[in-house]
Amino acid sequence: MKKAEAFANECQIELGKVRVDNSELDRINVRTPILSHCLYRQSHFQANLENQVKELNVRIIDLETKSYTSSSRPATLSRKADSRIEEITSQLTGKGHAHRLSRDSKFDLDRQRVKLDEERKGYEMQLATLRKSMDELHTQDNLLQSAKRRAEREAADYKQKSLNLEREVERLRNRLERPASAFGSPTSSPRK
Repeated sequence: MKKAEAFANECQIELGKVRVDNSELDRINVRTPILSHCLYRQSHFQANLENQVKELNVRIIDLETKSYTSSSRPATLSRKADSRIEEITSQLTGKGHAHRLSRDSKFDLDRQRVKLDEERKGYEMQLATLRKSMDELHTQDNLLQSAKRRAEREAADYKQKSLNLEREVERLRNRLERPASAFGSPTSSPRK
């Protein structure tokens, strides 16, 4: 029975090839006596192959019918075996599907891990840049604070000097503006 099916399949394949060849030759549409003869032989061969395929299909159906009717094993046993075969087949396809799913999910996890790792590296670089900027700002702040203190000290010093100079100017002005009597007469000498 398997040989008949295999032969029928081979014949169908050959028939398909012949049909393709025929369609190509029809497209070319060259009218030569040799080509016409080849086309005739090919179409005859094609018809023979089609007949053989039909006969083989009928034989396959007959053989299948005979095998089911003359089966020495009971039908329930055959059904159990068929159901067991289907069960094992479905399990195998399920395992293949599960394996494919686990492989796909592993690939997805790896892809997500790589993406998250890249994001982490990007954030670390941003963090390092921000830390560097913060250190620079802190250094700048310290420099500005020390410059402010220096400027405040200098301002206080200049203010003090200014006050001292104002007092000195006031003292000198007072000294110049005092009447001569307060100093005594120019004729009188302080030493007597």
